Amino acid sequence: MKLSWLAFAFSVGLFITIIGGLQGPKALAPIEKDKFFKIAVISDLNSGYGSTLYHPDVRATLKELDSIKPDMILCAGDMVAGQKLTLTEQNLAEMWQSFNSNILTPIKAMQIPFAFTVGNHDASPNFAKDRQMAKNFWNENQNQLRLKYVDQTNFPFYYSYSQNDVFFISWDAAGALVQADVFKWMQDQLNSEKAKKAKLRIVLGHLPIYAIVESKNKPGEVLAATQQITAFFKQNKVDLYISGHQHAYYPAQENGLRLLNTGCIGEGPRQLIGNPTAATRAYTIIEVPIKDYKNFKYKTFIPQQKTEIKLSNLPDSVVGFNGVSRRERN
Repeated sequence: MKLSWLAFAFSVGLFITIIGGLQGPKALAPIEKDKFFKIAVISDLNSGYGSTLYHPDVRATLKELDSIKPDMILCAGDMVAGQKLTLTEQNLAEMWQSFNSNILTPIKAMQIPFAFTVGNHDASPNFAKDRQMAKNFWNENQNQLRLKYVDQTNFPFYYSYSQNDVFFISWDAAGALVQADVFKWMQDQLNSEKAKKAKLRIVLGHLPIYAIVESKNKPGEVLAATQQITAFFKQNKVDLYISGHQHAYYPAQENGLRLLNTGCIGEGPRQLIGNPTAATRAYTIIEVPIKDYKNFKYKTFIPQQKTEIKLSNLPDSVVGFNGVSRRERN
């Protein structure tokens, strides 16, 4: 007896359903990616002078970033442990080799754009040998960083690049005095068509504008000419200045200019001035909404613990010798 077309269709459907059940549940459609440009920020990775070793939290942070999968990674300096006259070229070479093996190679494996700024332990202005070794290392790796360079003439000390409609500058703030030619170059870059069309403008430098920890609460440990630099950033419409050096996380804001003081993931986390809370290592994820770039927010974590540091747990302000840093509110 022949089956009707309806009965035949039902039988086929039942067969497919049974087979599908034997094969397991139907795969879900991939979840749409968060509508954020996620920028991971790490800083101050080094251990003691001349060391080729890195604190376990450095490796832990890289592992966590590999899991988070940000769209970009920035490093605010101090990637090796230089700035000591007794260190030889061999010592410096071994430190950069260790950085390459322990940090840069894992980052390259993530296939994520990576940018950096030089720190005082990488390329202090008064240490010509350190600066030359840093230049040699980065010139060898320049084309492997997945960056869309805008101006790389003075790479690795200062250069510009763009990613996801954000215009970035890494400037030479390894010492307190930023040279006049760097300012002139900065102004030209920030007034370029590329910068003007960007939805966000970020500057990355090692030394901060304001002191926020006791051991760095003195001239030479922050950028000189505080008022002139903040005025320069505001006049040239910089949205965010990211700095390292102080080994303490504290996001501040001053009349529209946002200042991200980053924590360290290497040796020596430091307490904020006047704050009894114990110092911790930390790394930050900047979440930039693609529909509202200016309304970016931070998520900052303690490595290995994966504990988020809440803004509300930070003091309202920190008073340093050269000014007051006031905490962000959002």
